[in-house]
Parts: sequence; structure tokens; C-alpha cells
Amino acid sequence: MKNDNKLILSISFCFHDSCITLANEEKVLIHLEAERIFREKHKKFKNTDEVDYLVDIGLKYIGKTIDDITEVLVTEWQNLYKGTKACILGKEFDVILTNHHKNHIGVVLPKKFDKCVIFISDGGSEEGTTKVYYKENNKIWLAEDLNNSNCTGQFYGTMAQLVLDPDFDRAHTSAVGKFMGLSSLGKFDENVMKTIKENEKELNRLYVDGCKHLLELFDLKDYYDKAWEDENKQNIAYTAHNYFVNTNVEKLRKHNKFSRNICMSGGCSLNISLNSKLIDDKIFDNVYVSPISTDGGQSLGAILYRYPNIEVDYPFLGRGKEKIEGYDENIIEDLLNHKVVAWFQGRSEIGARALGHRSFIGLPDSVEMRVKISEKVKKREPYRPVAAMIPEEYISEYFEQKYSSPYMTFCAKAKEITKVKAPAIVHFDGTTRVQTVRKSDNPIIYDILLKLKENGKVPILMNTSFNVASEPIVDTPEDAINTYKLSGADELYIDGVKYSK
Repeated sequence: MKNDNKLILSISFCFHDSCITLANEEKVLIHLEAERIFREKHKKFKNTDEVDYLVDIGLKYIGKTIDDITEVLVTEWQNLYKGTKACILGKEFDVILTNHHKNHIGVVLPKKFDKCVIFISDGGSEEGTTKVYYKENNKIWLAEDLNNSNCTGQFYGTMAQLVLDPDFDRAHTSAVGKFMGLSSLGKFDENVMKTIKENEKELNRLYVDGCKHLLELFDLKDYYDKAWEDENKQNIAYTAHNYFVNTNVEKLRKHNKFSRNICMSGGCSLNISLNSKLIDDKIFDNVYVSPISTDGGQSLGAILYRYPNIEVDYPFLGRGKEKIEGYDENIIEDLLNHKVVAWFQGRSEIGARALGHRSFIGLPDSVEMRVKISEKVKKREPYRPVAAMIPEEYISEYFEQKYSSPYMTFCAKAKEITKVKAPAIVHFDGTTRVQTVRKSDNPIIYDILLKLKENGKVPILMNTSFNVASEPIVDTPEDAINTYKLSGADELYIDGVKYSK
């Protein structure tokens, strides 16, 4: 018999993306990423007062107090409590320490494969970086340690640090995604590949104090503005990115003998090129990537690893209204008039990708619309891609893809009709980061997509996260209003209602 009074608090510290999660014995109740509340991208807890502040917000949201907490989980890595005792909101607890890789494993367990390969890859922890695990029924064990290969976030982060941002923290959080986008502008360079292979050990390290001593290897200057205009940097990004993807693919290929299912987590699972290649090249039949694979999911993963049967309703586990009844259909006219809409709906999605609850959206029918939403509204670099939302049943009509992608974790090759009718969401390499939408996932966005089709447009929306450059995704209606005013967006809708200035 389950204990209805059990309330679990999980806390994650880590080097970046601190977070907390609250759950009872039935389900996950709320997951809060520190960056959303403190409005500081990739926020790390600096002290336990900040932990108390976030825990208090979470408890108030679910209508509980610190006295209701019966169990506390804390990440061992970077634990600010320095042991197994913790004072939280004035109450003393004996805490259970959790493991970084097990926490990453936890966030993929809701997929419920009886048998699968689990691939955990990131930039570093007390557990190293990259490992392959096997799962069969309730048993999970280590199959291969790839820490000394270039399959790691250390290698990818160091390359981003050399090409895009010398700051260690920014390079390994924000710049790695930019590096992936930049790779689409370049081409293969044999000399770059030779340099990478000759310096594998040096490149597969963390350089907290900078890696300027490696710049000369690639004929790079200590200068980082407008990297997208530098052909050498484009080619370095292309060559290094594809080397990383292909190396991972070859290392993982032998593991499909154990299972044709693979689950992926850790920061490197945001590499959509790798994810897509694993399934498109038929190396695995099923590839599952959690929507909260980064360290921002550590506290949630800790609970799910310890209690794998707890219900978790991915991905809308943040704050907000549980249900929205209808919406102002003026949004259809606004979209058809080529307005960029700031869209705020219900509970916030967790993870790095905006999935239709905290998004800037717009018609994708011209390159000018991409420039508008990406550069003028978001104030991002011009080479950065814009993602797409499409009803799941239309995916194969517009893309060379048949499988669903509800968490925007794959890139699909755009068909000619898409390049003509929705060029804004087609990246330089002819691919799109796609989010497939089912009516059960988001009935409002699903309905809007179908209405666009009824009005002669493709059932596709540009989708990018509701934030401006260097800021976290908005969390509350107040955040939405403030960011909307800072951005160049034309209209704002909050829970289906058009906002009036």
C-alpha cells in the first residue's frame, strides 16, 4: 500500500543549471529550473539561501510546507550541504545523496523499454563524461566507458571554446548549440581533421582557465566576433561536428546487438544531428531522447531513478495554469498578417527547448520572417536556425522523416515543397529541427496549425523560445510581459487571451 503522505524533495547543485523537484509517491508535482526563477541563464546555486527560495516557491505552488517533506535527495556532486545533513527552510533533514549519471538515466526511464541501450554523454561529473549502459527489465549495468574517446562533451565544448567563446562556462553551455548551428555553414577540411586526430587527447579535456594555447593548432586568432563570417571557423565547426557525430555513431553501432532501442541523456543528447543519424541510418529502430536531458533535469532524474514507477507528465512540469479553455482566434489573423506572436500558455515546458507553451511563433513562408523572428525579435546571430511545429500526421508530407519528434530532438531533411513554402524553417544544410504536435499534446497549437492549412498555408509554424539573447525562457506572465516589451514581437497572448498594452 502506498503512503499518501509521502512527499519527496530533490535538489540538484552541479556546475550549472541547478534545479529542484517535488513529487509524491504517485507522480511528479513540479520541476523548477533555477534559471527560470532567478532570471540568470544556466544558473548555479551559489548558497543554500537560494535553494530555500526555490524550494519555498515549489512548495507554495503545490500547497505544501516544509513540514510535509518526508524525504530529501541531494546531488553528491557540488553538494553545498557538504554531507548527508541539510537545513532547508529551517528544518533539519538526513539527505540521500544521488549520482550524476544515475540521475541522467532516470529521466529516460519513463519510456518503459523492457530492453534498451542507455547512452549518457556530457561534459563531466564525478562519474566522468560518456558511458554506455544496458537495461533489461529492472536491471541496469555499465557496458562501456567512453571517457577517453572523443565522444564526450569535453571535446565538443573545447571546440566551441576555441571557435566561439573563450569563456569556459559559456562555451560549455550556450556556445555548444551555436557551434552545431555554425557547422551547417562549413565544409569538410582535411587539414582540420588531421589536426583533430593528432591532438585528440589535448582536445578531449576541460579548460576552465581557457585554451588559448590551442588556437594556433587551427590557425585561429584570439578574436570571436562574427564567427559566422570566418570561413576557417565555419570549416572547423563542420569538420569537428561531423567527426564527433560519426565517432559516436561508430562507437554505438556495436551496441545495437544488445538492443535496437536506445535512450539518450546528458547535454550531448541535444546534438540533433547525432540523434537523427542513429535512426535515419537504421543503427537503432527506436531512439528516445528525454526533453530534460541536461543538468537542468538532475533533480527530476534522481526521483525517477529511485522511483521508476512514479508518473511524470512530460514536458509541462513547470508553473502555470493546468488547463486553458479556448483561445482568442484573432491569433490566426495576426499570424496570416505575418506578425511575430509571443505565445504563453499553461504550465511551462521543462528543458532547453520551447515546445509551444513559451514560444515566439510566426508564419515560415519567407526568409524575411526568419530574419524578423531570429534577429529582430530574439536578437540572435544571423546563422542560428529556427525550429518548426507541425501536426504529427503531416510530418512525412513536408520532411524526409516518418517518426515523431515531440521534444524537438531530431533534425529532418526538408522536402522541396517545404523549401518553397516554408523557407524560414529550413537551415543552411537543408534540415529543420522539428517538433511534431498531436492534439493530445497541445490541442490549442494543434488547432491553430490546422486553421493555417484551412487558410491556404502549410500547417507549419516557426517556433523559437520565448526569450531574448542571453536570457532564460520566460516562466511567469510577468516575465512574458517584460520580455515581450524588450523584444520586437508584434503581439502577446497569455493563456489564450490577447494582451493589451
